[in-house]
Amino acid sequence: MERTNFTTPVGRLVMGSLYKPQTTDADGKPLVVKSGPNAGQPKVTYFFALAIPKNPGETHWSQTPWGATIYKVGSEAFPQACQAPSFAWKVVDGDSTIPNKKGIAPITREGYKGNWVVSFSSGFAPKIYNNDGSQAIVEPDAVKLGYFAQVNGDVDGNGSNQNPGVYINHSMVALSAYGPEIVVGPDAGSVGFGQAPLPAGATTTPPAAFTPPAQPAPAPVTTAAVAYAPAPMPVPNPAFLQPPVPAAPPAAPVRVMLPPAQGATYEAMIAAGWTDALLIQHGMMQG
Repeated sequence: MERTNFTTPVGRLVMGSLYKPQTTDADGKPLVVKSGPNAGQPKVTYFFALAIPKNPGETHWSQTPWGATIYKVGSEAFPQACQAPSFAWKVVDGDSTIPNKKGIAPITREGYKGNWVVSFSSGFAPKIYNNDGSQAIVEPDAVKLGYFAQVNGDVDGNGSNQNPGVYINHSMVALSAYGPEIVVGPDAGSVGFGQAPLPAGATTTPPAAFTPPAQPAPAPVTTAAVAYAPAPMPVPNPAFLQPPVPAAPPAAPVRVMLPPAQGATYEAMIAAGWTDALLIQHGMMQG
């Protein structure tokens, strides 16, 4: 079939990259050419997904002008197979709660809710322009995930009877507006942090944050007034007129922190309000 060109409304870039090619598939296997004279040779794919806001009353993406174009091509390429749930339309409902093969529901992804999400791919990076296409944007990584854009591309049947569907290829991208950047990376909440037991002697409170025990206020000291008779003026000793020889400074005391200090330095504990006496009393410093 001949490819059919179309241009999307303004949507938000929510997955992939306009600049960095993919070299592996969803299972981590190297991408290779699947058919033709170059079958088996390595290849790269530039993939990204655009989240297009739903309009009131829409219950399926094929009810949109751009969606009708995709649906027409797919149904003509595979009149029977296109009715199957497994047909690769490359468009998903961002409000769907049905998990994909990796167990991730579209609605849980950032930027998906309330949108139709279209996946674009090509063996070449898209050409990138300003909002009206009058000027090319050539700065590296100028358009990031989370920004708003329009995409011009084309759609055709994938020609596979084993995995029927459509190819949606990108050609050009126009930066429409800026939005909160979406940062993609490992989910720190899903890798098992915080589930391992703590070793003996571990504490969840940093040593520098310890609050020293409250000490009772010293009792006021009162002294009775005592009258003193003036002492006689002493006669200076001539030896005192010689400049004194400065004494060697005392050696700095060696403070040895013990295991209960949890690795905190003496200076950190003093800065937190501890005293030498308290450190020794609580077994955190050698007396």
